Amino acid sequence: MPKQAAKKRRPTQKPASSHLYLRLAGFLAIIVVVLAVVLVLLRPPAGTAAPGAVPVRVDMAGFEPNVLQAQVGVPVKLRLINPDSPYHTDGGGKHQFASPELGVDVVVPPESDRVVTFTPTAPGTYTFYCDVCCGGKENPTMQGTLKVTA
Repeated sequence: MPKQAAKKRRPTQKPASSHLYLRLAGFLAIIVVVLAVVLVLLRPPAGTAAPGAVPVRVDMAGFEPNVLQAQVGVPVKLRLINPDSPYHTDGGGKHQFASPELGVDVVVPPESDRVVTFTPTAPGTYTFYCDVCCGGKENPTMQGTLKVTA
């Protein structure tokens, strides 16, 4: 029997490189998920983003708290927190903290917060409001007061 007839054919195999790409893609997907989890866990908890700032939540239900206290000549530092979605049709989810008497007008984008600092110069009761959505400043829930003492 001739040697040429005795040769056996090997079964065809997939190249090893295709398995390598699948493993690499899986490994990269795991890394992305782990990094996302780490970023979420490392985000500072609510209330720690602005040391010394008074947290004020402003959403479709109004301001919480809606009565604030301050003293003449002492800087007021507020952390305005807007948890509303950008898909809110009235105002696009934006809210405002405005008080013309105090010279303050800050718009807070949806799902974010802003820190505002101002110093009252005279005692009295000052109104603040949101005039961006939810019936504007005429809506009693979208108003609050700042009581300034000497």
